[in-house]
Amino acid sequence: MTASPHSSTFGTLVVVVGMLAAGQVAAQSPGPSYPPGPFKEEITVTATGEATDTKDVPVPTTVISREEMDDAQLEGVSDLLRRVPGMTIMRSGNEGKVTSAFTRGTNSAQTLVLFDGVRLSSPYIGGYDLSLLTTAGLERVEVARGPYSALWGADAIGGVINAIPKIGNPGFEGTIFGEGGESGWRRFEGDLNFGGSHFNVYLSGLHREGEGQLENDDFETQQGLLNVGWNWTNGSRLSVVAQNVESETGIPFVTPGVPTPGRRQNAEQRLLAVPFRWALNTKWTLQLVASEVTRTFEFSDPDDPWGLTESTTDADSRTARLASNHLIGSHTFTWGGEWREDEVTDVSNLGENLDGVTDEVVSAFLQDVWQAGDTVRLILGVRYDDTETWGSEVSPRAHLGWKLSSFTELRVGYGQAFRQPSLGELYFPLSGNADLEPETSGSWEVDIVMTPKDGKNRWQLNYFNTDLDNLIEFDYANYTNENIGTAKIQGVELVMNTALTNEFYQLVQATWLDTEDDQGRPLLRRPEWSGSYTLTGSFWDRVRGDITVIYTGARWDVDPTTFERLEIGGFATVDVAIAWQVYKELEITARAVNLLDREYQAVRGYPMPGRRFMGGLRLRL
Repeated sequence: MTASPHSSTFGTLVVVVGMLAAGQVAAQSPGPSYPPGPFKEEITVTATGEATDTKDVPVPTTVISREEMDDAQLEGVSDLLRRVPGMTIMRSGNEGKVTSAFTRGTNSAQTLVLFDGVRLSSPYIGGYDLSLLTTAGLERVEVARGPYSALWGADAIGGVINAIPKIGNPGFEGTIFGEGGESGWRRFEGDLNFGGSHFNVYLSGLHREGEGQLENDDFETQQGLLNVGWNWTNGSRLSVVAQNVESETGIPFVTPGVPTPGRRQNAEQRLLAVPFRWALNTKWTLQLVASEVTRTFEFSDPDDPWGLTESTTDADSRTARLASNHLIGSHTFTWGGEWREDEVTDVSNLGENLDGVTDEVVSAFLQDVWQAGDTVRLILGVRYDDTETWGSEVSPRAHLGWKLSSFTELRVGYGQAFRQPSLGELYFPLSGNADLEPETSGSWEVDIVMTPKDGKNRWQLNYFNTDLDNLIEFDYANYTNENIGTAKIQGVELVMNTALTNEFYQLVQATWLDTEDDQGRPLLRRPEWSGSYTLTGSFWDRVRGDITVIYTGARWDVDPTTFERLEIGGFATVDVAIAWQVYKELEITARAVNLLDREYQAVRGYPMPGRRFMGGLRLRL
């Protein structure tokens, strides 16, 4: 493989980072740690592969806790992701409809989605439909922004979304929750936890359904989760994680104004993973995960004008990943490898498009996390991915956190990442191109993080810059997919967290984004300005809740009728949730979605729901 055009830049950065770190350590003794305060510890495994407090990793990471999910009463992870800086969520209508994430201006297929470290992103078309990811059974959701191919491989150009499930605890407890509301809204959830000091089980289930504003605009989702684990000394654990998600959705139209009353789609996702963590001693830990994700997508429309009345796509992934972590002085050194096989079959009433087409990827990675007291934090990593289908890629990264004072930290970083061609882009009849190469990126950023002495505020200002090359686009001249696209992205994220009390928080984030494709045009569906304001937590005795204002600015989209580019206006929504704990075992909930009843479209042509009220009961066993 030819050398990457970013190689010299990365080499220079590594030298500079090393000199800065060495000089700082020699010049001063380690300073004091972050000041104490009411903020709870936030753990991330996505940033480095090992459980680490977010303040100890010099990369922008957002953790959405279980408490925040409960306070907001939201069942869709995508609705919570709207609060994350640098992230834009676009949904084609109401809940259950196709939902995409644009992280730091990158394409929706350039954000890697994981479930407990297991890849969910589709090998058939790339990307992931976030309408399938719910909060039921989750402990937290981690969002690591920036290039992460050095650790997680393909598709992690804009960042990584990692949903972490709950695990069982000693004892017995359970929860039953039911909620109803306007537009046929029904939601039922339940979970059960039991276990002892070594063996534990966690079970979770979800059912939701509702109706849209048009005919054939309904949706329904079921989800089941099982997490069984065995624990022993020094934090070792063997688990079996199984999840099944089923979704059925009506498609009210393809062209606005032309209803499609018989058009339906069904999706099913089944995940089975066996994570094994073995602590050989206090300084050496092995992590091994074997997993399989199978996906089935079915489409039907007996009245389709083109004669495509039904189709079925099966897209499966089998993965084995090994990581060996070694604590050597102030360094945590990690080496490991990964094997993944993707397989896709796509058939319709018109014939067979793909018949068990496969792609096999073999990877190796190295990483060093250096914690030099409380003054310097340094991450150096590199990964090599190889396949006979699209070639190979080398993905390096370097991130430095440098404490300038007891409450101010400067962070700088650079990384390269890639998105592999999907099997549909490679082999679909007529449009497929077996000679496609991966999409590549080079990204750098500079951040300032401040935690004032009172410990009640956290400020962060991030500037990032990304160059994208080899973007896969459809070439109408050759009528095939080609690596002909490029793009440039820069942006600024401002984040402020304030603890108003020990249990009540104010969260503010704003993002400015500047994007440009190879023709000098803004990238589609990426607003120049976006942001959110949230009040969340316990604000009265036995009363907790959440008030969130989401703003999405003007952006460019494509008209679904004329296929012309046009700019659509921004919108702001207000959501309110409140919960009253009547007794220790009983809680009454109420919430309003789009409280001000704004009329808006996140995706051109697809109206979003108006104001709706929901109420529910939660019973704790």
